[in-house]
This record gives sequence, structure tokens and C-alpha cells, in this order.
Amino acid sequence: MDNVEFDREPPANLTTMVMAFGGWIDAGRAATGALRHLARDLRTTRLARIDPEEFFVFTLERPEVRLRADGGRDIQWPRSEFSAWHPGDGRDGLLLFCGPEPHQRWRTYTKAFLDVAERCGVRRIVSLGALLAGAPHTRPVRVTARCTDPATRSLLEAWGIYRRPTYEGPTGISSVVLDGAERRGMQHVGFMGQAPHYLQDSENPAAIQTLVTYVARLLNLSPDMSHFAEAIQ
Repeated sequence: MDNVEFDREPPANLTTMVMAFGGWIDAGRAATGALRHLARDLRTTRLARIDPEEFFVFTLERPEVRLRADGGRDIQWPRSEFSAWHPGDGRDGLLLFCGPEPHQRWRTYTKAFLDVAERCGVRRIVSLGALLAGAPHTRPVRVTARCTDPATRSLLEAWGIYRRPTYEGPTGISSVVLDGAERRGMQHVGFMGQAPHYLQDSENPAAIQTLVTYVARLLNLSPDMSHFAEAIQ
């Protein structure tokens, strides 16, 4: 598969994907923070990665140098990684994805991304995002949601967070991926949180907690949330 490297043969029963992109739609690092929390809590294992060479400008998304215990150095390139989780009770598993928003060749990137999802059996994508807003950190984090499935829409309406999309204007890679997913017959659900505009350069644990809570509620998961109270305080 072009531009994708697999760690092992992918399973075909990862019917739901949860994805988060860093960058433009990741205010307070809430979306990627929520995805990383889920991946750690579920103890997922890496399944595949997208080669960054064709999609990133490395003067904008720079690789990083890390020291090893033996004194040597490793270069870490921008990571766009898929990981897998199996519940172990016969139910279908989850495919998780986290990575920075690519700088170029979005249509090629989207094809590579969705080819992985299709090969793993994904039928629904849950997208996480967060926007900067004029909302103070002293108030509960507001989340809105959209979806393509009528049954899920009824659920989101019951939770009081469903909003029919009305936005027009510049968009991010997640919208392009979801448009491509819909063309392939995949359903999608999108959760969009809000982070205070004056905390844009730091991780926002309250927004992360809220996004994790909604994803867990949708997917019937029970992640450990115990450390959030202290981080939020």
C-alpha cells in the first residue's frame, strides 16, 4: 500500500475508528490529547504509520532529536500512526489514529488513510476536534456533535449536543477525510469541543476530559478518568 508501512497484518474487524489531527482543529491540544488518553488507557498496539516524506514540509513540522540511554541520538519524524484495540470478548475492535495535519497532497493522503481504514473493516469514523472560543475556563466545556447516521443523531439530540452543520469557509484535513469516508459508504460522528482562546498554546485537560467522556459514552468504554480532576484544578 503506497505511503503506508504496516507493523503486522491488519485485522479486518476494527469496525470503528477514532481519529484526531493536530494543528488547526486541535485547540488546547484537546483532540490529540483525548486520543492519546484513550490509546494509553486501552493499551493499544501500533498497527501502521503513514510515511511523512510526501506530506510534510519539515521546516514547518520539524523532526526531533532524542537521546538514547547509551548516549546516541535518534531522529523522530512526524508521526501519523494507527493503533488497534481488541476488547477480548468477541466484539469488534477499534482502530485509533493520531497525527499532525499534513501540509500538502491532501487527496493522496486521504486515499492512503482511508485505504488503511477500509482494509481494517472500518464502517464508522468518530472524529475529535476542538476550536478556540470566547469561553472561560471556569465554565463547563461546550461540545457539539454531528453525524451521518439517523440513529446516532437521535442519541446526540437526546444528549443535547447535536448541531446541523452550517459552517462554510476554510476547512481542515479531518473534513476532507470524512468527505472521502462518506463517499466510501462509511458513517461518521464528529465531536467538537471548545477551548478558551487565551489558553491556545497549552494542553487543556478540561477539554480533553470532556471529549474522552463523550467518546467513551458513545462507544461504551470505561476509561480511567481519575487524574483529570487534579490536572484541571
